[in-house]
Amino acid sequence: MMKQLSSTDFYNLNSEQLFHQYQSLSFEQVHAAWLDYLPATPGRALDVGAGSGRDAGWLANNGWSVTAIEPSDKLLAKAIARHSESQIQWLSDTLPDLERLQESNSYHLILVSAVWMHLTPAQQTQSLQRLRRLQAPDGVIVITWRNLADEQERRFYPIEMKNFKNAQIYSTTDIGLRANVEWTTAVLRNTP
Repeated sequence: MMKQLSSTDFYNLNSEQLFHQYQSLSFEQVHAAWLDYLPATPGRALDVGAGSGRDAGWLANNGWSVTAIEPSDKLLAKAIARHSESQIQWLSDTLPDLERLQESNSYHLILVSAVWMHLTPAQQTQSLQRLRRLQAPDGVIVITWRNLADEQERRFYPIEMKNFKNAQIYSTTDIGLRANVEWTTAVLRNTP
């Protein structure tokens, strides 16, 4: 069995390949399952685990005020260089704490794409509590995760589904057409 790297170490080590892989797919392709929940009027967006910056770039180019969080220094540098023309606030930070964000910030869209499976169940619960505090009253949180284990040394953890009892849940196959890879999307809105 291969030694498992921390997620951040894996993304730093493989940043060149992953950057190109992520940029090869469009925002609309990757996020088709939840696009109907995207607020019609752009507001403030938080992209946690921004990776290549593809999603943050798309949101910024469509009128959103975007804060993008990425813990991998190498991916963050590539994302900033690729999307230098976009008005995006880039931060190096991690879940569950997101220490660089002020508690008073609120976001109309919080996107956590392909991150959740890297968090322990306890971190998932803590992260969701933190994200809920950052969610605007009319905001939506979208969390996606890859199902099953990873073949490339990354740590994947079981998903704490009790956190999503009030969420809309969608399952999709991998848009990159990798065999036996499936994704789950959870959409959480504030209820009146």
